[in-house]
Amino acid sequence: MLKKVFFPNSKNFYIWVNSVFLLVLVVFNYVAPLAVVFAYFFETILIGFFHIIKLWLVITKGKPTEKDGKLPSGFGMIGFFIFHYGMFVAVQSIFAFSFFESSIPGIDSGFNLINNYWVLLNEKGMGIILASLFFSNLTYFYNNFLTNKKYHDYTAAEIFFKPYVRIFIQQFVVLFSGFFFILFSAGYAAALLLILLRLPVDLLIVSIKKDSPVFDETMKKYSNSYDHYLELKKKYQEFSE
Repeated sequence: MLKKVFFPNSKNFYIWVNSVFLLVLVVFNYVAPLAVVFAYFFETILIGFFHIIKLWLVITKGKPTEKDGKLPSGFGMIGFFIFHYGMFVAVQSIFAFSFFESSIPGIDSGFNLINNYWVLLNEKGMGIILASLFFSNLTYFYNNFLTNKKYHDYTAAEIFFKPYVRIFIQQFVVLFSGFFFILFSAGYAAALLLILLRLPVDLLIVSIKKDSPVFDETMKKYSNSYDHYLELKKKYQEFSE
């Protein structure tokens, strides 16, 4: 079971390629370690971008969403998500920049978002790392949501908040690695640790797919009935969005 999830295969090959590619960039000093740490942090924005596309697909092709007073219906939900997610990213950025403030030259205040983003986007190798992460997220979106027409399975309200689960896990790993960068002044070690910690997390998330035999087998093993199996399958699939 674990071998099917964590060993390279046709379903997770792009995750392995991306991780090995980033390791090579770090080991041979093609990128700054700080660029790796914050590129993974900036990936939050990429996840939000692809989630907007998911919402559009679900609204136009998925189950109809009835307005229940908590969320807007139709395309208004996309605008609300952009505002809601944008505020979340802003608060998250202030926290992260304040956390790293004394350790990164050029960052003078956690609230100076434009300056801080500019400083970090100009770190050595940031462009190629972000391009790599964009490709990884694009492939994940294509394989996990688009090709299997997963948008037919949801209403927009059902997946509205789902990217926050991925982001929580992702940022926990980033901040954990960040402690090495700050406490031990070990940027190189922090970058390597981050890549190696993110690899199993990404492999696990990728294994939770609509058409994944491993995922189906696991859900059947822990379900009490066929209806319970379908319920568990849908529940955990939503957390991969």
